[in-house]
Amino acid sequence: MLDKKKWIQIRNSNLKYYEEVELYYKSPSGNIVIYKPEGMKFDDKSLDKKYIDDLYIQPKDKIKCLRAAQKGFSEGLVSNIVKHDTGKVKNELVNLVDETLSQPRSGGLETAPGLIDNIVSGYSSQPDVVKNLARISFTDYTTTIHSINVMALTIGYCFYNHMTEKETQEFGLAALLHDVGKTEVSGEILTASRGLTDLEFMQMKKHPTIGFDILRYTGIDLKVATEGALEHHEKLDGSGYPEGKTKISDCGMLLGIIDCYEAITNDDRPYRSAMQPMAALQILKKDVDKGKYNKKIFETFAYSLTDFDRSGKYKDFF
Repeated sequence: MLDKKKWIQIRNSNLKYYEEVELYYKSPSGNIVIYKPEGMKFDDKSLDKKYIDDLYIQPKDKIKCLRAAQKGFSEGLVSNIVKHDTGKVKNELVNLVDETLSQPRSGGLETAPGLIDNIVSGYSSQPDVVKNLARISFTDYTTTIHSINVMALTIGYCFYNHMTEKETQEFGLAALLHDVGKTEVSGEILTASRGLTDLEFMQMKKHPTIGFDILRYTGIDLKVATEGALEHHEKLDGSGYPEGKTKISDCGMLLGIIDCYEAITNDDRPYRSAMQPMAALQILKKDVDKGKYNKKIFETFAYSLTDFDRSGKYKDFF
């Protein structure tokens, strides 16, 4: 019997990156058998001929696999950005981020800063490709896809606002990890196709605190990301959660705005359909007028979504 605590199933889409990792499979008799030794590389032909679907690694190799996948993704990212192939960039991002967030308390987040550095560099060279990441829709809307979209919109904001490279990397990383606390919320609650019960909503509201707890014990400097995870559901008037704060960091405020905007423009719910950008901005503007969001940050984000000039015909919107 396969003990899942001792073995980790890997994504077949990342096999080509695992040259330096031993891979295993479960034999018909239930024994774990080595499939590929360390140092053997999969090429396209061998991947096509692979006859075993489920392959496993030892837990000690998880970080090695993540780093290998990140390196492979980075090399592919450059190529796909040059080719303006946003779809492939997003597909590889989804696979990599899924793995990164699969066990965030077990060292999986160590590779995240390097991933963001690559995305920021890609934005610098081909901004339209990274900007368009948030415009590519998937039939299966997941926390990972939402987080990637929020990251892309956040990096776009940072570039539009002429923030430093370091600030852009910190805000982009915070955006990618803002919902890491949802990794410990029931999947049934996350994927519910109905309105949540009061008890379920109470469980969902714990994810900022869980995320804060996960990120502050990673062993790497994630101060900005930690604030973003904790504060992205807070409101300036104290009506937010989990702490009802009225003083919120700029990153926490920005992520709160972008988190809401992304969700209502991409996520269909039983009680509403995904909205067009302008309609979503109108909803957010009402909350700005009520004192829930910072007006300057909201306006800068709205402008970052478009190419129109601050002095142009849309100025009356604000």
